[in-house]
Amino acid sequence: MEIGNNRRKRIENKQEERTHEILNDIAKEYEARIFTKTRVADVLEIGNTGLSDNEYKYALMAHFDFVVTDNDYMPKFAVEFDGSQHKSDASAIRRDELKNNICRKFGFPLLRITSEYFEKIGKFPTILSWITELYFLQELFYAAQDKGEIPQDEPWMWFNVIGYDPVVRYRAFIRNAYGRGLCCDEVIKYICGRSKGSKSYATLSTLKLSNDKYIASLVECLSIRYFPITAHDISKEISDYNIYKKFKKYLEGNNIHTYAYDEILKMQRDFIKQHDLCSYNIQLIE
Repeated sequence: MEIGNNRRKRIENKQEERTHEILNDIAKEYEARIFTKTRVADVLEIGNTGLSDNEYKYALMAHFDFVVTDNDYMPKFAVEFDGSQHKSDASAIRRDELKNNICRKFGFPLLRITSEYFEKIGKFPTILSWITELYFLQELFYAAQDKGEIPQDEPWMWFNVIGYDPVVRYRAFIRNAYGRGLCCDEVIKYICGRSKGSKSYATLSTLKLSNDKYIASLVECLSIRYFPITAHDISKEISDYNIYKKFKKYLEGNNIHTYAYDEILKMQRDFIKQHDLCSYNIQLIE
Protein backbone atom coordinates (compact mmCIF):
# COMPACT_ATOMS: atom_id res chain seq x y z
CA MET A 1 0.00 0.00 0.00
CA GLU A 2 1.33 3.42 -0.98
CA ILE A 3 1.42 6.04 1.78
CA GLY A 4 0.23 9.45 0.59
CA ASN A 5 1.93 12.84 0.64
CA ASN A 6 0.01 13.80 3.77
CA ARG A 7 2.47 11.64 5.76
CA ARG A 8 5.46 13.73 4.73
CA LYS A 9 7.03 16.32 7.01
CA ARG A 10 8.16 19.82 6.17
CA ILE A 11 11.96 20.08 6.53
CA GLU A 12 11.93 23.75 7.60
CA ASN A 13 9.22 26.11 8.74
CA LYS A 14 9.13 29.73 7.58
CA GLN A 15 11.17 31.02 10.52
CA GLU A 16 13.81 28.35 10.04
CA GLU A 17 13.92 29.07 6.34
CA ARG A 18 14.58 32.75 7.05
CA THR A 19 17.28 31.84 9.58
CA HIS A 20 18.91 29.58 6.99
CA GLU A 21 18.92 32.37 4.40
CA ILE A 22 20.53 34.87 6.77
CA LEU A 23 23.21 32.47 7.99
CA ASN A 24 23.96 31.36 4.44
CA ASP A 25 24.43 34.95 3.22
CA ILE A 26 27.07 35.61 5.89
CA ALA A 27 28.69 32.18 5.52
CA LYS A 28 29.34 32.77 1.82
CA GLU A 29 31.42 35.84 2.61
CA TYR A 30 33.70 33.86 4.93
CA GLU A 31 33.86 30.53 3.06
CA ALA A 32 31.82 28.82 5.75
CA ARG A 33 29.01 26.29 5.41
CA ILE A 34 25.56 25.87 6.96
CA PHE A 35 24.02 22.51 7.86
CA THR A 36 20.46 22.00 9.05
CA LYS A 37 18.91 19.43 11.38
CA THR A 38 22.29 17.92 12.25
CA ARG A 39 22.28 15.38 15.06
CA VAL A 40 24.04 16.55 18.23
CA ALA A 41 26.01 13.29 18.35
CA ASP A 42 27.26 13.94 14.80
CA VAL A 43 28.64 17.32 15.83
CA LEU A 44 30.11 16.40 19.22
CA GLU A 45 32.02 13.28 20.27
CA ILE A 46 29.75 12.25 23.14
CA GLY A 47 31.32 8.90 24.11
CA ASN A 48 33.05 8.67 27.51
CA THR A 49 32.69 12.39 28.17
CA GLY A 50 30.90 12.43 31.50
CA LEU A 51 27.44 13.21 30.16
CA SER A 52 24.57 12.04 32.30
CA ASP A 53 22.44 9.17 30.99
CA ASN A 54 19.65 11.60 30.05
CA GLU A 55 22.08 13.91 28.27
CA TYR A 56 23.70 11.03 26.40
CA LYS A 57 20.37 9.62 25.21
CA TYR A 58 19.19 13.08 24.23
CA ALA A 59 22.38 13.78 22.23
CA LEU A 60 21.76 10.60 20.24
CA MET A 61 18.23 11.65 19.32
CA ALA A 62 18.31 15.45 19.19
CA HIS A 63 19.58 17.74 16.48
CA PHE A 64 20.78 21.31 16.16
CA ASP A 65 18.60 23.54 14.00
CA PHE A 66 21.69 24.96 12.29
CA VAL A 67 25.40 24.21 12.51
CA VAL A 68 27.95 26.62 11.05
CA THR A 69 31.21 24.97 9.94
CA ASP A 70 34.40 26.12 8.27
CA ASN A 71 35.23 25.14 4.71
CA ASP A 72 36.64 21.83 5.98
CA TYR A 73 33.32 20.95 7.67
CA MET A 74 34.62 21.50 11.23
CA PRO A 75 31.78 22.82 13.43
CA LYS A 76 32.14 26.40 14.62
CA PHE A 77 28.86 27.08 16.43
CA ALA A 78 25.16 26.22 16.42
CA VAL A 79 22.04 28.35 16.13
CA GLU A 80 18.66 27.37 17.55
CA PHE A 81 15.44 29.12 16.54
CA ASP A 82 13.12 29.26 19.55
CA GLY A 83 9.43 29.69 18.89
CA SER A 84 6.91 30.68 21.56
CA GLN A 85 6.59 27.07 22.80
CA HIS A 86 10.16 27.21 24.08
CA LYS A 87 8.95 29.43 26.91
CA SER A 88 5.55 27.87 27.54
CA ASP A 89 5.85 24.13 26.87
CA ALA A 90 7.41 22.23 29.78
CA SER A 91 8.79 19.41 27.62
CA ALA A 92 10.38 21.91 25.18
CA ILE A 93 11.96 23.76 28.10
CA ARG A 94 13.42 20.50 29.46
CA ARG A 95 14.84 19.58 26.06
CA ASP A 96 16.37 23.02 25.68
CA GLU A 97 18.05 22.73 29.05
CA LEU A 98 19.50 19.34 28.11
CA LYS A 99 20.93 20.78 24.91
CA ASN A 100 22.24 23.84 26.75
CA ASN A 101 23.97 21.65 29.36
CA ILE A 102 25.57 19.49 26.67
CA CYS A 103 26.94 22.56 24.90
CA ARG A 104 28.26 23.96 28.18
CA LYS A 105 30.06 20.72 29.00
CA PHE A 106 31.64 20.56 25.56
CA GLY A 107 32.38 24.29 25.40
CA PHE A 108 30.49 24.39 22.10
CA PRO A 109 29.11 27.83 21.17
CA LEU A 110 25.32 27.98 20.94
CA LEU A 111 23.19 30.98 20.07
CA ARG A 112 19.43 30.94 20.65
CA ILE A 113 17.36 33.37 18.59
CA THR A 114 13.75 34.42 17.98
CA SER A 115 12.04 36.14 15.05
CA GLU A 116 13.12 39.43 16.62
CA TYR A 117 16.59 38.71 15.23
CA PHE A 118 15.24 39.04 11.67
CA GLU A 119 14.83 42.80 11.95
CA LYS A 120 17.20 45.26 10.33
CA ILE A 121 19.62 47.06 12.64
CA GLY A 122 21.93 49.89 11.61
CA LYS A 123 23.73 49.04 8.37
CA PHE A 124 23.11 45.32 8.83
CA PRO A 125 20.18 43.65 7.04
CA THR A 126 19.22 41.77 10.23
CA ILE A 127 20.29 41.48 13.85
CA LEU A 128 21.28 37.86 13.19
CA SER A 129 23.49 39.01 10.28
CA TRP A 130 25.30 41.39 12.59
CA ILE A 131 25.83 38.85 15.37
CA THR A 132 26.93 36.11 12.97
CA GLU A 133 29.41 38.35 11.17
CA LEU A 134 30.96 39.25 14.53
CA TYR A 135 31.93 35.60 14.95
CA PHE A 136 33.99 35.59 11.77
CA LEU A 137 35.42 39.04 12.42
CA GLN A 138 36.65 37.87 15.82
CA GLU A 139 38.40 34.93 14.17
CA LEU A 140 40.09 37.29 11.71
CA PHE A 141 41.06 39.57 14.58
CA TYR A 142 42.82 36.78 16.49
CA ALA A 143 44.46 35.51 13.30
CA ALA A 144 45.85 39.01 12.71
CA GLN A 145 47.20 39.03 16.28
CA ASP A 146 48.96 35.70 15.66
CA LYS A 147 50.61 37.22 12.57
CA GLY A 148 51.74 40.27 14.51
CA GLU A 149 49.47 42.59 12.55
CA ILE A 150 47.56 43.59 15.71
CA PRO A 151 49.26 44.02 19.11
CA GLN A 152 48.84 40.96 21.36
CA ASP A 153 47.63 43.10 24.26
CA GLU A 154 44.83 44.72 22.25
CA PRO A 155 41.51 43.25 23.45
CA TRP A 156 38.69 42.21 21.15
CA MET A 157 35.98 44.87 21.29
CA TRP A 158 33.25 44.21 18.76
CA PHE A 159 32.13 47.84 18.36
CA ASN A 160 35.68 48.92 17.52
CA VAL A 161 36.20 46.21 14.94
CA ILE A 162 33.03 46.83 12.96
CA GLY A 163 33.63 50.57 13.25
CA TYR A 164 30.52 51.53 15.16
CA ASP A 165 27.74 50.44 17.45
CA PRO A 166 24.68 49.75 15.24
CA VAL A 167 22.35 51.11 17.93
CA VAL A 168 24.24 54.36 18.53
CA ARG A 169 22.22 56.26 15.93
CA TYR A 170 18.99 55.30 17.70
CA ARG A 171 20.32 56.45 21.05
CA ALA A 172 21.34 59.73 19.40
CA PHE A 173 17.81 60.07 18.01
CA ILE A 174 16.41 59.89 21.54
CA ARG A 175 18.98 62.36 22.88
CA ASN A 176 18.06 64.83 20.13
CA ALA A 177 14.35 64.31 20.83
CA TYR A 178 14.97 65.08 24.49
CA GLY A 179 16.70 68.30 23.51
CA ARG A 180 13.59 69.29 21.57
CA GLY A 181 11.33 68.51 24.52
CA LEU A 182 9.75 65.44 22.92
CA CYS A 183 10.51 63.09 25.82
CA CYS A 184 11.55 63.35 29.46
CA ASP A 185 14.64 61.13 29.43
CA GLU A 186 17.85 62.04 27.62
CA VAL A 187 18.99 58.41 27.63
CA ILE A 188 17.21 55.10 27.89
CA LYS A 189 17.07 53.79 31.44
CA TYR A 190 17.63 50.09 31.93
CA ILE A 191 18.42 47.26 34.30
CA CYS A 192 20.28 44.14 33.23
CA GLY A 193 20.49 40.81 34.97
CA ARG A 194 21.04 37.09 34.71
CA SER A 195 18.04 34.85 35.25
CA LYS A 196 18.20 32.65 38.34
CA GLY A 197 17.13 29.50 36.53
CA SER A 198 17.82 29.42 32.79
CA LYS A 199 21.19 31.24 32.94
CA SER A 200 20.09 33.69 30.26
CA TYR A 201 20.59 37.44 30.36
CA ALA A 202 17.84 40.02 30.11
CA THR A 203 17.47 43.78 29.83
CA LEU A 204 14.47 45.85 30.86
CA SER A 205 14.64 49.26 29.17
CA THR A 206 12.33 52.22 29.76
CA LEU A 207 11.86 55.72 28.39
CA LYS A 208 9.67 58.40 29.98
CA LEU A 209 7.55 60.12 27.35
CA SER A 210 5.61 62.53 29.53
CA ASN A 211 4.11 62.74 32.99
CA ASP A 212 3.11 59.18 34.05
CA LYS A 213 3.61 57.77 30.53
CA TYR A 214 6.45 55.36 29.68
CA ILE A 215 7.41 52.87 27.02
CA ALA A 216 9.27 49.70 27.95
CA SER A 217 11.05 46.75 26.36
CA LEU A 218 12.08 43.45 27.94
CA VAL A 219 14.55 41.31 25.97
CA GLU A 220 16.05 37.98 27.03
CA CYS A 221 19.05 36.36 25.36
CA LEU A 222 20.71 33.01 25.89
CA SER A 223 24.07 32.20 24.35
CA ILE A 224 26.67 29.70 25.46
CA ARG A 225 30.36 30.47 24.92
CA TYR A 226 29.47 32.75 22.03
CA PHE A 227 32.36 35.10 22.72
CA PRO A 228 32.17 37.68 19.87
CA ILE A 229 29.38 39.48 21.74
CA THR A 230 27.93 38.63 25.12
CA ALA A 231 24.32 37.69 25.77
CA HIS A 232 24.20 40.73 28.05
CA ASP A 233 25.23 43.04 25.19
CA ILE A 234 22.80 41.42 22.76
CA SER A 235 19.85 41.85 25.11
CA LYS A 236 20.85 45.46 25.81
CA GLU A 237 21.26 46.39 22.14
CA ILE A 238 17.96 44.83 21.04
CA SER A 239 16.08 46.30 24.00
CA ASP A 240 17.36 49.81 23.23
CA TYR A 241 16.47 49.32 19.58
CA ASN A 242 12.93 48.30 20.55
CA ILE A 243 12.57 51.47 22.61
CA TYR A 244 13.61 53.54 19.60
CA LYS A 245 11.06 51.83 17.34
CA LYS A 246 8.24 52.38 19.81
CA PHE A 247 9.26 55.98 20.41
CA LYS A 248 9.42 56.72 16.69
CA LYS A 249 5.89 55.31 16.23
CA TYR A 250 4.73 57.44 19.15
CA LEU A 251 6.15 60.58 17.56
CA GLU A 252 4.50 59.68 14.26
CA GLY A 253 1.11 59.63 16.01
CA ASN A 254 0.63 55.88 16.05
CA ASN A 255 -1.19 54.25 18.93
CA ILE A 256 1.37 52.35 21.00
CA HIS A 257 1.14 50.65 24.38
CA THR A 258 2.39 52.83 27.22
CA TYR A 259 2.80 52.27 30.95
CA ALA A 260 2.09 54.36 34.02
CA TYR A 261 4.82 54.97 36.60
CA ASP A 262 3.40 52.37 39.00
CA GLU A 263 3.36 49.77 36.24
CA ILE A 264 7.01 50.44 35.44
CA LEU A 265 7.92 50.07 39.11
CA LYS A 266 6.15 46.70 39.22
CA MET A 267 7.96 45.56 36.09
CA GLN A 268 11.28 46.51 37.66
CA ARG A 269 10.49 44.80 40.95
CA ASP A 270 9.43 41.62 39.12
CA PHE A 271 12.63 41.76 37.08
CA ILE A 272 14.75 42.07 40.22
CA LYS A 273 12.99 39.07 41.79
CA GLN A 274 13.70 36.91 38.74
CA HIS A 275 17.27 38.02 38.00
CA ASP A 276 20.63 38.53 39.64
CA LEU A 277 21.38 42.10 38.66
CA CYS A 278 24.58 42.97 36.85
CA SER A 279 26.93 45.15 38.89
CA TYR A 280 27.22 47.75 36.13
CA ASN A 281 24.93 49.91 34.02
CA ILE A 282 22.01 49.70 36.44
CA GLN A 283 19.62 52.62 36.35
CA LEU A 284 16.50 52.34 38.48
CA ILE A 285 13.59 54.76 38.44
CA GLU A 286 13.17 54.63 42.21
